[in-house]
Amino acid sequence: MELVLVMVLLGILSVFALPRFFDLGAYKERGFFDETLNAVRYAQKLAVARGCPVRVRFSSHGYSLHQPQPDCGSSSFASLPDSYPVSSNAESAVSISLSSGANNATFDALGRASRNMTVTVGSRSFGIVQETGFVDPGS
Repeated sequence: MELVLVMVLLGILSVFALPRFFDLGAYKERGFFDETLNAVRYAQKLAVARGCPVRVRFSSHGYSLHQPQPDCGSSSFASLPDSYPVSSNAESAVSISLSSGANNATFDALGRASRNMTVTVGSRSFGIVQETGFVDPGS
C-alpha cells in the first residue's frame, strides 16, 4: 500500500514539477533579467566612482553602457571598452521594454538618473528612481 501511494505521489509531482525544470526559456529570462539589472546598477556606481556620466542604452533585446568621449565634458557618448561588463548577449528569446518613450537612462556624477523609468525584461520589471538613481528590483 505504501509503495503504491509513493508511486502515485511521484506521478503527480512529475506531471506538475518536471516541466518547470526543463523549461529553458524561464531560466534564460531570469538570467537576462539579473544581468540587465546588475548592469544598470553598475552604470550608476561607475558614474559616481568616475565623476562622469554613464548612459545605459536599451534596445529590444539588449543593452550597452556608454560614457562621454574623449572626456567628461564632451556631449558625444561612446561605448566603454570591452574590459568592462557593459553589453548584453543580445538575448533574442527575451525582450526589453521601457515605460518611458526614451531608450536610455543617464546617471550623473552624483548617481542621479535622467528620468524615472520602469524596465521590463521578459515578464519581470525593475525601476530606476530619478532623484536618487536607486535601481529598485521590486517595481
